[in-house]
Order: sequence, then C-alpha cells, then structure tokens
Amino acid sequence: MNQNAQKLRQALQQQSYLMMPGIYDCLSAKMAENAGFQAAFFSGGAFSMATLGKPDIGFFNLTEAVHTLRRIVDSVNIPILSDGDNGFGNAIHAADTARAFETIGVAGIQVDDQVLPQSIPCTSKECNEWRYVEPKLIAIRKAVSPEFVILFRTIANITDDLDKAIWRINRAAELGADYAYVDGLKSYEEAQQVAAQAKIPLLINMNEKGACAKIPLEQIKALNYRIGLYPVASVTAAAQAYCDLFRTIHETGSTLGYVDSMYSIKQLMNDMGLQDLTDTYLPLYQE
Repeated sequence: MNQNAQKLRQALQQQSYLMMPGIYDCLSAKMAENAGFQAAFFSGGAFSMATLGKPDIGFFNLTEAVHTLRRIVDSVNIPILSDGDNGFGNAIHAADTARAFETIGVAGIQVDDQVLPQSIPCTSKECNEWRYVEPKLIAIRKAVSPEFVILFRTIANITDDLDKAIWRINRAAELGADYAYVDGLKSYEEAQQVAAQAKIPLLINMNEKGACAKIPLEQIKALNYRIGLYPVASVTAAAQAYCDLFRTIHETGSTLGYVDSMYSIKQLMNDMGLQDLTDTYLPLYQE
C-alpha cells in the first residue's frame, strides 16, 4: 500500500485548492514542508538546471530522478508528486518509470505529451501524436497501485489549439489519469473554457511567466481548479539569491552586507534534524 499516495489523495480531498511548490532537492523540499505545504512537486526543469547544469530540454532521465527522489522522499513527511516528463520513452519505459517512482515512495507522476528530446534543436515545444501518448497512460495505470496519482499534462494548446488540448485531457481521464492540466493557457477566458469543458479534476500552472499567474486566486478557485502548481519559482529565486550573495562577496570581500538575508545556520541544521537526532540518541550514552 502506497502511504504517500494516500496522503496526497487525502490532502486533495481535504483542500478545495491545493498549492504545490516545485522542489528539486532535499533542501527545497524541507523548506516547502516547513512553510506548511501539504505536498510538493519534483520539477524536472528545476532539477535539470540546479543539479545537472543543463536546460530543461530532455537531459533529465529516470536514473538521475530516482537517485534524487529517494533522498527527498526520505527527508520529508509530505507526499511528493514527481515530474516524469514523457515517461522517458514509449509505453514500456513509461510503465517502468511510474513503477520505479512508486517503489521509492513517490506519491504520483506527471506525464506529458511533449516530445523530449525534440526532433531538432530548437527553443519551441513539440507535441507528440496521440497514438504514441495513449499507450503510455494505459501502461502507467496498469503498472501502479490504485492509490498512485497520475497527472497528465498536455502542451497541445501551445503547439496546436485549445480544443485539441481539452480533448486530450478528457481522453486521459478515460484512460485512468486522476488529474490533468492544459499548459500554456493565454488568458482567463482560456482557463474558463478548460474548466467548463473538462471531465477531469484540473491543475493550473501558476508559473510567474504565464498568464494564469496574473489571474486573482479567488477567480481560479471559483473555476474549480483543484491544484495550483508553482514549478520553477524555487530554483529561480535561489538563482537570484546566489547572484546577490556572490556579487556582495565579490565587491566587498565579505558576507556581512548580506547576512540579514541569510537563513540561520543553526536553524538550518535543526531543520535537517540535528536537535531531534541528538535528543533521540544522546540518552543512549547516558544510561
């Protein structure tokens, strides 16, 4: 029985709108938990940039994901929904990816219809033909427990049109997906149309570069979106903090001009469990 998947489903049942920040390592996951979030999203894009030093264009793979996810899952008590890109291949690989995620305690997977790596080097997105996507969704649902959450993401609104995207998320629901989202929504009106025509509970991408982030939260909730995703804000905020800190050191030769913006090292150590570990194991030496 997947207890973390059950936790995620329980959180989704208890909250009409569950906010889910993007994380990419144990530190970001711990900070999300400490901030009070009931679940977090392992972002492949954030992971690629922070850990691999590569852009989000398909360098992220299953082996690297599992290696990092195992540590993250062990370090926090909140459930983790993980980016699985397009399943890292065909239906065989997609099923294996979902199974591997569940085995290490991940609560669910996001799988999408994006072609990764792209057929040619480019900065635009490429959407896969549906005949290659559908078998992956079927295979994933069969490979995991009923509790394991499947989130389907379509980029068809970016590459084609909104009607095609809505058709895809509704078909995904018929194939066993639990939640879905249309990426690249360009306006409140598009978000409204998706909400009106969707036959599956919806996530909305609140990435600050997109149109949806500018929609008042109460309007999003009124449309009955169930999950708000903030996928890369953590890594872009961290990048800015690094820039500010290193600029201060480079210009002044000291960290003192930045110290008020730093997190307490004592608190950070305790967030990582130092005090709890000490309280648990020190008495063994005092008997």
